[in-house]
Amino acid sequence: MLSAVFPIYAMIGAGWFARRVGWIKPEADSSLLKIAVELTLPCFILSNLLGNKKLESVGFSLTTISIGIIGLSASLLITWLAGKLIGLKVGDGLRTFTVTAGTQNYGFFLIALIAIIWDGGDIMGVLITHNVGCDLVFWSVGYLMLSNAKRVSFDFLMRGPVWSVFVGLALVWSGAARYVPECATTFLKFAGASAIPLNLMLFGSLMCDMLGRDKFSWKIIISSLLMRNGVLPATLVFLAWTLPLDETLKTLLVLLSLSPAGIMAAVLAKAFGGYPKIAVQIVLATSVAAVITLPLWFNFGMALIGAK
Repeated sequence: MLSAVFPIYAMIGAGWFARRVGWIKPEADSSLLKIAVELTLPCFILSNLLGNKKLESVGFSLTTISIGIIGLSASLLITWLAGKLIGLKVGDGLRTFTVTAGTQNYGFFLIALIAIIWDGGDIMGVLITHNVGCDLVFWSVGYLMLSNAKRVSFDFLMRGPVWSVFVGLALVWSGAARYVPECATTFLKFAGASAIPLNLMLFGSLMCDMLGRDKFSWKIIISSLLMRNGVLPATLVFLAWTLPLDETLKTLLVLLSLSPAGIMAAVLAKAFGGYPKIAVQIVLATSVAAVITLPLWFNFGMALIGAK
C-alpha cells in the first residue's frame, strides 16, 4: 500500500515545492484551476464512463449517486454534532470545522489511489459517478455554510464535472457510447491523463499558500483526527460489511473510508472570511495521519467484505 500512497504524496509535494520556488505563481492559479476542472477533469470523467459495464444499469448508477448524497449529508451532520461537543459555535469556526472534517477528499486523492491500485477499471467510473452526489451536497449545503450566501444558482451547482457525468451516463444508458468514434475516445483519454497530476500539484501549491505561522489548536487537530481518520471510516467500513450491496459498492464504501479531509473547504473558508486556519490544520493533520490509517482501513475493510 505504501507504493500506492507514495506517488500521491510525492505529487502533492512537487506542487508544494513548485510554489515555494516560484514555478507555479499565485496569479496562474485561476487559469490552471480552470483548465484542471473545466477541461482535463471532464475529459477524464468521460473516458472512464464510456464503456463502463457497471454503469449500464440505471438503477445501479442512481444508487451510486444516492450514496454520495446521503453519505456526505450524514457526515456533515455527524461532524456538526462533534464540533458542538468540543465547544465550537457558529461564528467561532463551527461551520468551517463541519465542512472540512466532514468532507473527505473524494476527488483526486481517491481517483489517484484507484488509478495506481487498479489501473482504473470499472471502480473508477463508479467513484466518479458517486462523486456527483458529493458535489451536489458540497456545492449547495457546504457552500452555503461557508459563504453565508442565501441560495445557490443552478448554473453554479451544475459545474463542468457534473455535466460531464450526466452526459457520460446518458451515452452509456442509451447505448450510444458504443458509437463514439475511436478518435474521440483517444482524445478524451489523452487529455484526461493530465488531470490527476495537475490537480494533485495544484493541491500542493494551495497548501503551501495556506500554511502560515498560526498556532496549532490541539482540540481541533485531535477532534478532526478522531472524526476523519477514526469514527467516519469505521462507520463506512461497518456499512460496507452489513449493507446488502453489490461488491463494487461495498468496495467503494471502503475506499471512501481512506481519504483525508479535502482542501476545497479551506479554499472557500479563505475566500469568504471563514476560518481557513482551522481548515488547513484539519487538512494537514488528516493527510499526514492517513499515511498510517489508510493502509490499516484498506486492509481491514477489504478483508471484512471479502473483496479480492
